[in-house]
Amino acid sequence: MIFEETHETIIDKDTFDTVQRIRDGRRRWTPMGKMPVLSGMVFCADCGKKLYQVRGRSLSQSEYLVCSTYRKKGKHICPSHQIRNSVIEQLLLTDLKRVTSYAREHEAEFIKLVIKSSEKVLNQKLKESRKEYEQAKSRIVKLDILIQKIYEDNVESKISDERFNKMSSYESEQKQLESRVSELQRYINRAEEQTLNIDHFLNLVRKYTDIQILDAEIIREFVEKIIVFQAEKIDGHRQQRVQIIYNCIGAIDIPPEKK
Repeated sequence: MIFEETHETIIDKDTFDTVQRIRDGRRRWTPMGKMPVLSGMVFCADCGKKLYQVRGRSLSQSEYLVCSTYRKKGKHICPSHQIRNSVIEQLLLTDLKRVTSYAREHEAEFIKLVIKSSEKVLNQKLKESRKEYEQAKSRIVKLDILIQKIYEDNVESKISDERFNKMSSYESEQKQLESRVSELQRYINRAEEQTLNIDHFLNLVRKYTDIQILDAEIIREFVEKIIVFQAEKIDGHRQQRVQIIYNCIGAIDIPPEKK
């Protein structure tokens, strides 16, 4: 049996989690060379699956990412979401420098911005989770009644055994719902108790005062994941949205500089 948090920690949890992310993101060698620095951190905005790395053997321009669902099941299931490594790395570096610069120069405003943004997202997720939770609980109660009625009808020979077996799928649905209800309850409990660890992010900002080049350690200390949307043509120009989810603070929109 494991009993957590019964002894004083050697290192704090944030440091431990960061080290695990860095270890998970170690750039292993493959027959085509070392895996790119963002491997395993980029996700599809539509299906939620990871983007696969596709690369040639020589030209860096041939390194790009595509949706794993697209690669496995085709474009009729999910579009490619194709994006070059160089593009996404440059976007990340630019945004990271902008966010850390604002946090360093306008700390009080940054804290207010993060709290407001995170509360909005959290409240929306909580609202959706509570709604799904109540619907699942209500369905479980209805299934209890249905299952009892089916059982009684079978005992009284009102329905055949064959029909009874087919209708017994309600029990499987009920078990799935009960599992989902437990999962939602855990999420709701965690979310209601969650506190933002802005201090940890600000400590990272102070640690990295002038980021010029991205590496695995910097990326995994700052970034939780990157979400890529499908490219679209607007006024004849190809545009593609990328959302960066930062550790501790989530997605954050920094106000434009005043001129």
